[in-house]
Amino acid sequence: MTDAAMPLTPEESERRNGFLAALLAYMIWGFLPLYLKLIHFAQPAEVLGQRILWSIPAALIAMFVMSGGWRVALRDFGQALRPKMLLTLFASSIFIFVNWGIYVWLVLHERVIESALAYFLAPLVAVAVGVLFFKEKVSTPQVVALFLALAGVIVQGFALGAPPWMALALCATWSTYAVIRKRAQVPAAVGLLIETLTLAPVALGLMWFAAQSAPLAFNTGWDHAILLALAGPATALPLMAFTFGARRVSFVTLGLLQFVAPSLQFATGILYGEPFTALRAASFALIWVGLGFFAWDTLRRARMA
Repeated sequence: MTDAAMPLTPEESERRNGFLAALLAYMIWGFLPLYLKLIHFAQPAEVLGQRILWSIPAALIAMFVMSGGWRVALRDFGQALRPKMLLTLFASSIFIFVNWGIYVWLVLHERVIESALAYFLAPLVAVAVGVLFFKEKVSTPQVVALFLALAGVIVQGFALGAPPWMALALCATWSTYAVIRKRAQVPAAVGLLIETLTLAPVALGLMWFAAQSAPLAFNTGWDHAILLALAGPATALPLMAFTFGARRVSFVTLGLLQFVAPSLQFATGILYGEPFTALRAASFALIWVGLGFFAWDTLRRARMA
């Protein structure tokens, strides 16, 4: 029997399954613009409201599946209801709400490439956050990557005729959310459930606001209703897959996989014919070179370790 035909060890099988789960999560996030374009018939306010409301039952199911039973799920949920943790999750819910709102608005206004820019910048912003707030040491390649990203943002401003405020806001809200959730030691599904329950009154307000100008798209046909209800699984499924994978693969693997989602979003924007001038190409080229330095440094550090 050759080595290639030998069965995987339990550890190798766990790593393989973790890699596939994490890859699935980033692919779903990468193809999310395609789903949002399918529900273009709904107003952005309704889309955001429906996403929040349908994430509640999806998060409940995810909490049960990820906890392995209701007993553990209820215990985790009860522990997350402590005042300090509730305050932390309330803060994170504000940032994820703004992040979702900006993202939905960008996609429905045919600015997917701009949303991709935000998530290409996210790993580099994470480095800056680590240096500024957690006193982490920064390597020379990371400094080069940060300066190249800054240059790319400046060039993007010239390409758009103004700084890419929406992309920067999208990146900033996601990065802040990630920092807050890093401090909140609760299971991902439990945190999502509390966040969406916190945002439920806001979601109902958005639905009421949308209904003032036109009938809610959810009520215009069963096909529209099903598509909008899928916003819940589209939020919870990648979160479950990501959490499963993150516990089984190395940080290096996870760090490199995070480029999958913005790459797919970028390809979606190109596919839909969004403007991509030479100046925008130069901007992304600078950012991609910076990400190349970042990836190389990540692999180099892993080999040294």
